[in-house]
Amino acid sequence: MKKLLLVFVGLLCSVVIFAQTNFQELSLEKAREQAKTENKPIFLDCYTSWCGPCKMMANNVFTLEAAGDYFNKNFVCVKINMEKGEGPAIGKQYGVDAYPTFLIINADGKLMHKLVGAMSLEELIENVECGLKASSIAEYETLYQSGKLDKTEQMAYWKLLSISGEVVKAQTVGDDLWGKLSEKDKLNPTYWTLLRSRATTIEGEEMKFVCANREYFEKEVGKEEVGKLIYNSFITELNMMIVYQLPAKKYEKVPVIKDLLKNNDVPRKEALLKITELAEARGNYDERAYLDILDANLDVWDDSEKRTIFEAAKLFISLANGKEHTRMLGDIALRAQETVKDEVVKEGIIKIGLTSRRVSGKDGVYWEDLASLKEVVERAFLEGRYIFLYFHNDGQTSKLINEKLFSSKEVGDYLNKFFINYKIHVGEGDGARIARKYGVIVPNVVVMIDKYGDVRHRVSNLMQGDFIERMSETFDDNKAVGELETRYAMGERSPEFMVKYLMALAKISSPRTSLVAVELFALLDDEQRVSPEFWMLYHPQFSMISSDMKNYLFSNIQEFREKSGVEKVDELVAYQINSDLNQVLYNAKARTTAEDIDRTIQFIKQNKLQNSGQLIGLANVVKLFKNKVCSVKEYKKASKGMKPEEIPFADLYANVLAMEPGRTEEWNAWGKEIVDSLTDPKYIQWYKQFLNLK
Repeated sequence: MKKLLLVFVGLLCSVVIFAQTNFQELSLEKAREQAKTENKPIFLDCYTSWCGPCKMMANNVFTLEAAGDYFNKNFVCVKINMEKGEGPAIGKQYGVDAYPTFLIINADGKLMHKLVGAMSLEELIENVECGLKASSIAEYETLYQSGKLDKTEQMAYWKLLSISGEVVKAQTVGDDLWGKLSEKDKLNPTYWTLLRSRATTIEGEEMKFVCANREYFEKEVGKEEVGKLIYNSFITELNMMIVYQLPAKKYEKVPVIKDLLKNNDVPRKEALLKITELAEARGNYDERAYLDILDANLDVWDDSEKRTIFEAAKLFISLANGKEHTRMLGDIALRAQETVKDEVVKEGIIKIGLTSRRVSGKDGVYWEDLASLKEVVERAFLEGRYIFLYFHNDGQTSKLINEKLFSSKEVGDYLNKFFINYKIHVGEGDGARIARKYGVIVPNVVVMIDKYGDVRHRVSNLMQGDFIERMSETFDDNKAVGELETRYAMGERSPEFMVKYLMALAKISSPRTSLVAVELFALLDDEQRVSPEFWMLYHPQFSMISSDMKNYLFSNIQEFREKSGVEKVDELVAYQINSDLNQVLYNAKARTTAEDIDRTIQFIKQNKLQNSGQLIGLANVVKLFKNKVCSVKEYKKASKGMKPEEIPFADLYANVLAMEPGRTEEWNAWGKEIVDSLTDPKYIQWYKQFLNLK
């Protein structure tokens, strides 16, 4: 009978597995072997443990039967944590810098398609099919650069770039296409997704166009779709106002937004109007008013709105650092989680509630009143925290530690902020067994464990030395990144902190560096952005992540020169221009156009950059290469203003002769001329070796 029952349970489990997406626990190499055997591509879910949208996809999308039907049939499905094991290497190989990212890879390891961001199952399947059926991005790019794409094809190219996470290029192609469209074209449902992507602000021209033609669009693409777009334009602007403390002028728009909401047909009008009240409280630095509005309207907002509102509340209240308001936020959050259906959102709100309650109590350490260590670990996993385990007994030393150390406000504030604190009596219940598990032989020892229950750090002789400093050693393996990450997770977002966090991440090449750089840039007002304090954001290490930072530097070069000095600014701008131009020589797939290079030359001349002759020479050389010119005569003419050691001869030599091998003699002759003009012995020696000269 037991055997039959086991067979039944096994069959039931197999049904459950195949009723949802079957992500197998395989390395990428093993997945490729299986893909080759089954003649299928690989569907790779790139996620992280802290990524909310990743959890949403895992819990709400890939568990659907329709998801299992599609992905199990067509792919070998694998998911890999991008911060563990082979994850970082895979991320680097395939350019994964946002989460979730979904990669479709063939059995040879070649990237076939890439999708970025959370979406519904219908959108996911549609975008997967779109990418697999379409021409590759490289093929589209070639046709686009040669002007051979009609408007419909350019629309397809834009969509492929958008779903693949190629944000900067998608913006360029989308801007170009939008400029080509007639008024009649803009009304065509074919271009609705492009219009939708551009109609993101309430007062933008595209949104005005949608509203002016609302009835028409409602017939063509659906009333719900148009309503969603209008709602999104409001919620996007309001979310910025409640999440970040913006300059006061930004909050002057709130009455205008209120009037627009009251006088127009906008979906979820009541919910949006209540968020405008939150924005007013945020703009006035009124924590109590914000919390009163939050408490009174829990039934008005949906789960998505609650997620942002509570995250905003956490940031807002943490800046004030008042225990009364923090405790009030915790109480509201723990009540609110009962009204939330979405498990990911509920989890986030519970975290806010538990954290706020912990840091708002009386002075001293807040000890969790949980029945078992298993529950503590579950809570640590939920909150993403380390656990502070204090092993004690009823002896005098334990009593002294409680009285002198753990009752201290300073120690309590520190431990409550960064740890889940739990006491284990070594002589009661499971205490002795847990002590043995973690190698604790005598009482009055502290063991820090992570959310998986593994030992992270341990400390004995608790009354000796600087206790807080010793506790901070828990985070030392990442050179304080552990501590900074915890503060970041707790919601600290002051620009000063973000700079420290960004620099610490950069030193260890963390995949989060780009996200934090972009976030910091968004937090700053114009005065801060040109301040020397935040100058590091414009180094190519960060500015290449987002065109916003690079463009801001180039557009405000005079202000930067005044603040940080002409030499310093011009040096970095030149470095950026050099990087962009050399990318064309080093990367055959570089998307820089001849027109882009012309604009760069114009920028150099207009701003009279230091060493402009060298930069213009390099730009002219790269432009020739981009136009597939092979004549030495033309390159010599273009490089006339350049120092001989700075001419990218070696890259040109290899690339040009690959196109026209018959020109070897004339290129060798130019190389000899360069050698004769050099003065540095190292350069001379290198060139002679390169050209096989005696």
